[in-house]
Amino acid sequence: MRKRIFTLLAALCLLLCLLPTAAFASQTGGKTDESRSYNFDLSVGGAYEVRATTGETITVTLVLKRTDAQESADMYGMQTEIEYDDTFLQLVDGSVMTAPGIRWSDLGRRTGGRAFYLNFVSFKGGEAWEPEVVVGSFQMKVIGTKGVSQLIPTNTLVSTQDGMAGYTVKDNSVSVIVTTDCTVTFESNGGTEVPSQTVQYGEKVKKPEDPIREGYHLEGWYRDLDRTQKWDFHKDTVKGNMTLYANWAEGAAAGSVTWWIIGGVGLLALLLILLALLGKKKVRFETSGGTELEAVSVKRGSVIGEVMTPTKPGAVFGGWYADQALTKPWDTQKDPVRSNMTLYARWM
Repeated sequence: MRKRIFTLLAALCLLLCLLPTAAFASQTGGKTDESRSYNFDLSVGGAYEVRATTGETITVTLVLKRTDAQESADMYGMQTEIEYDDTFLQLVDGSVMTAPGIRWSDLGRRTGGRAFYLNFVSFKGGEAWEPEVVVGSFQMKVIGTKGVSQLIPTNTLVSTQDGMAGYTVKDNSVSVIVTTDCTVTFESNGGTEVPSQTVQYGEKVKKPEDPIREGYHLEGWYRDLDRTQKWDFHKDTVKGNMTLYANWAEGAAAGSVTWWIIGGVGLLALLLILLALLGKKKVRFETSGGTELEAVSVKRGSVIGEVMTPTKPGAVFGGWYADQALTKPWDTQKDPVRSNMTLYARWM
């Protein structure tokens, strides 16, 4: 009986780690067990780069390969999230095939596009897997009319027995090419508009003229909405249609003419800037398991304005509240912000 309870607890721990989120790294501190290594081999017909035409259907296959030894081993848990652009590729209904015990789902992403999730959890204390296992396959219809799009695995992991670490893993993306001219769009995030560019697949993006945003200077361009992956115009090459996002820092850039003027004005100018900054209040959003929303800065006495509606599987959004007990409803279009605050999502 004690052994069964331990096995169940271990399986529940694994299940929590393998939910379709990026929580694993934060829970384990990014711990890696190097006693085993795996490769998440994603391909289309065995190729990592495939040419296709609009309307064509391609078959995507994921094979999990053990790379440290060619022998079977107990599998406790694994997962991957395959991100794709749903304006270019469309999952074909009824096309998903998986190995026994593999769960899958196809969900929209907060940052745009969709993610195809595949995961496995053993409730038996581990199940023997061969060194090479076809985890699953699915078909995608090409709906893009030009350019290149990628299928990109993220949050790949193979869990240890206790779920507190992961074995060494590698993965690879797959490029689907309709035409080699890719569209690069620039999201200036409140700055002046930046024209899009047509760039050949594998070539570099020409650094555009910096957009202008009053009170800010451009810190750089990033390839993801959360601005964690900075784009290097000297080294990085285009792998598909993409959007680059501007990241701003308050104030003028060090070394600029404006910066020297501010420096020369002295203490009075600095005090004025500080007063302006103190006039802004930060509003955070607690979605209680729903899609995450970034905090916003609002001028004291102003309203927040329109806020993206979060989503949560199996629940309906019931509005924002100014207290954790959900007794004080908050209208982001009408209620003025007086201080730093947190708004709480209500789910029904």
